Amino acid sequence: MGCTNCYSGYMWWVLVWIVVKDFKLTISSLGFFIAELTKMITTNPNKAWRVNIKGWRESRSINQNSLYWKWMAELSKQAKIQGKVFSGEVWAEFFKKYYCPSKSVEMPLGESSEVKTTTNLDTGEMHHYLNNIQAWCMSEGYHLTIPSDCEYQQLIDKQEE
Repeated sequence: MGCTNCYSGYMWWVLVWIVVKDFKLTISSLGFFIAELTKMITTNPNKAWRVNIKGWRESRSINQNSLYWKWMAELSKQAKIQGKVFSGEVWAEFFKKYYCPSKSVEMPLGESSEVKTTTNLDTGEMHHYLNNIQAWCMSEGYHLTIPSDCEYQQLIDKQEE
């Protein structure tokens, strides 16, 4: 019995952690958030918690991600470095190394690790990342397609107004 209760308590905590870890706090969700935090704290009264609240920004968009991989495929077809052709995946790693900001990711045993992944970028960070890639490609003489109806082009057009 003790193990089952412990397990169900653990599963509840994991569910709360997932919900609260990346939670969009608005006036309408405030009551739920306070209730979940209260449960979490009262379930573990001897544990301290770190709370970090920052302004909400949407995660990178599917449109941005599609453009990114379109560019990686185009570059893999155009670029020959010392006679070698590299896959889009290799180009993605190359650009992450130089232009992707590091993000802290919590690891399974509670430690954190700095990683470079576009998955964790918000829309503004992803736009900046794409700008850097485009600038590098232009400086090296590679052409990247920007469809006129894509979100990236729309943001460029808005900036030029």
